[in-house]
Amino acid sequence: MSSKKKNTRRPNGEGSVYQMKDGRFGTAFSLGKDENGKRLRHVETGKTEQEALDKMRLWLSRNGYLGEEKEEEAKLNGQNKVEEFVKEYKMKVLLHSDIKSRTYENYSNMFVPFTTFFDGRVMNDVDDDEIRRFFSYLSKAKENGKARYSYVTIGRIKWLLGKMFKRAVEKGYLQVNPMGGDEYSKPNKAKKKSAKINGLSKGELDRFMDVLKKHDVIFPVIYFMLNTGTRTQEALAIAWEDIDFANCRVHIHRALTKEVTFNDDAERISAKTIVGPTKSEEGVRWLGVTPEFISFMSQWRQKAPEVSKTKVGDKDFVFGNKKSPSWTCDGFRATVNRYIKNSDLDVNSMGLHRIRHTVATLLSMQDNANVFDIQQFLGHSDTRMAARYIDNQREEREKRNQKAMEHISQNWDWQKSWLQKEEE
Repeated sequence: MSSKKKNTRRPNGEGSVYQMKDGRFGTAFSLGKDENGKRLRHVETGKTEQEALDKMRLWLSRNGYLGEEKEEEAKLNGQNKVEEFVKEYKMKVLLHSDIKSRTYENYSNMFVPFTTFFDGRVMNDVDDDEIRRFFSYLSKAKENGKARYSYVTIGRIKWLLGKMFKRAVEKGYLQVNPMGGDEYSKPNKAKKKSAKINGLSKGELDRFMDVLKKHDVIFPVIYFMLNTGTRTQEALAIAWEDIDFANCRVHIHRALTKEVTFNDDAERISAKTIVGPTKSEEGVRWLGVTPEFISFMSQWRQKAPEVSKTKVGDKDFVFGNKKSPSWTCDGFRATVNRYIKNSDLDVNSMGLHRIRHTVATLLSMQDNANVFDIQQFLGHSDTRMAARYIDNQREEREKRNQKAMEHISQNWDWQKSWLQKEEE
């Protein structure tokens, strides 16, 4: 198209800029000539002169026509697309920070809703109004009729985005932090509620155990978890030296985890199971166990090599399977659910964490139960999770507290005299 108002040469390597007949602006960059001597050039258009120039800078940056200084200038002007901006943050900050590879992978996945919502947009488009609209979308999003994102998840996404935007401003990539204003304090509360504690009822537990006890290599792991309240990854990492047979104690100090490897583009390329630390420092603990449990584990140590590849040296894993002296968490869960599905139970699977919930629920139902004992037994980092188990027994505790207050008030002589006076 021919120019309408102006056709000027840009001095900074962006080529010429001009206004077209339809009112839009265009900018062209000369790419030299081809082998036949034909002139080559790249054109970008926009509603304004600045928009056309910004698009051209971005194209030149992506295709290697800008030097490092110009690339930083393009980034400085917030013209990188959202997905590129996020990728740069993941590669230069998250990937090299002091976090576990699985944590990095979880954080990386939390950026997906953001990059999906702003797909194809440049960072300059993401202002405070757009941020509020994004979090409003998260709080209202549904999947299969239920809220898709929990309040906790939205909070974590907010935290990650906040750190990314703060860095962008500090680096000069953005002039304004869209999440830095007082008018934006926190995302709307999501409608997805925290998962309800779902332990097995006595009937469910009896039915599951009647089926699982028939499996030579699954049952010992489930039995261990049911007596210790451990997570699956903690139980599968237990070595024989961690069981104090003489003093009826078990040392929980390791857990299976996945070590994930990423390429130069911060994309996952492989993952392998390794033995690592527990979920938190508080997860390192000694557990007192019953004599019956110790007897069972002694019998398993003798029987294990006959029915599985389990080894019995002090540093060997306590639990192996028919093909390996150790399990992976995914492999164990798949084996359990496959066995359950093929059994006469009317369910296709069982979440193994329900065993941990069951143990905690049973502990919380004891008359003298308190959050600190449950916290220590389960290896929680604070009392809030343990308090949920206590709170789950609210009605039962209300009745026990009522009886306790009746017993206490019987010794209040002043109450008796006052009531007698009122009756008179």
